[in-house]
Amino acid sequence: MSNELAAEFRKLWAGRGLLYTVGIGLGLIVMAGVGTLQTVADQGKTGAEAAEAIVRQGFAGLLFATIAGSLLVTNEYRHRTWTRTYLTTPRRDRVLAAKALVALLAGIPVGLLSVLASTLVAVFGGHTPTYSADMVRLTVMIVAISALAGPWGVALGYLIRNQVATVMAVVAYTTGIEAVLIVVAPSFGRFLPGGAQLSLLHDPELTMPLQAWAAAAMLLGYILVALTGALRREKTAEAH
Repeated sequence: MSNELAAEFRKLWAGRGLLYTVGIGLGLIVMAGVGTLQTVADQGKTGAEAAEAIVRQGFAGLLFATIAGSLLVTNEYRHRTWTRTYLTTPRRDRVLAAKALVALLAGIPVGLLSVLASTLVAVFGGHTPTYSADMVRLTVMIVAISALAGPWGVALGYLIRNQVATVMAVVAYTTGIEAVLIVVAPSFGRFLPGGAQLSLLHDPELTMPLQAWAAAAMLLGYILVALTGALRREKTAEAH
């Protein structure tokens, strides 16, 4: 497996797709944090409460960790490099496992950078975070969710395959369809991946959160089901 992991890490850093994705993501997190500065001022929030609301914007990093994970797969289709990949590693399950693990590991620094970006906005906005147990938990959860978003992106890349379509689907679903369902139908939305993620973050806007253990189990379940579906599709393609 070490050879497969090394190969996938090289693919991750090849080109500028990852850098562009993370760079755009951090820029949008900063913009969201600046917007939250005005919101907390309008709401009269100060101190730890205001800082937490701003740092929470780092949660958006999961979107870009998902896209980064999908690029590990869709780049293979775009550049038609699957033949070379499978000549090196004929077992498709090992290739998928390597991509998923590399995406998970890549999601950790993405999450850390996302938290750093939102924290800097809070500091420069005059709301320096005090790292209480709640703030530490929020930071850890953002990083963990970002890490898990990587394998989710890998699975989506396998299932959709087209790079542009995958990115558009991820953005449209995460920021549009799912976000609306969580608000307008909270009893249903809390069982979606985003609802589970917000439950883990103890998001105050989630009116019907799941318990932490249930949210974690549901999120892992979604990822495992998606990866299993991706592997089955690959094996079906191999058979034909």
